[in-house]
Amino acid sequence: MRDNENSGGMPQLPERKPGGLYRNVNMSVKTANMLVIAGIALLIICMVFLIDHNGFTVTFDTNGGSYVESVKVLHGETIPEPEPPVREGWNFTGWYLDRDCKNKWDMQNDTATDSFTLYAGWEK
Repeated sequence: MRDNENSGGMPQLPERKPGGLYRNVNMSVKTANMLVIAGIALLIICMVFLIDHNGFTVTFDTNGGSYVESVKVLHGETIPEPEPPVREGWNFTGWYLDRDCKNKWDMQNDTATDSFTLYAGWEK
């Protein structure tokens, strides 16, 4: 009779070593815990920034002109140029980062990195 057969003629399975699937992994409990913590942290970062992030809100303060609706954009995107506001007796000069209309926003090149407000500039 062969070594791997029992008296009933059925082949026997080879003897398994204890430890199962991870029997050849040589890692301390401390290292395993750090890997688990790093995995959880990565999962949280993905959930907060990649899944749940709806972008930035850009609001438009027309300084007395007609209403312009806010837009949402993602980090690094340019803002789609809205219809210019209208204000009787005034000419629209563009969108600015400050209420005093000193720092002009370039709709073609400037990109969003946070939520903010753009202010309408006017001249008589």
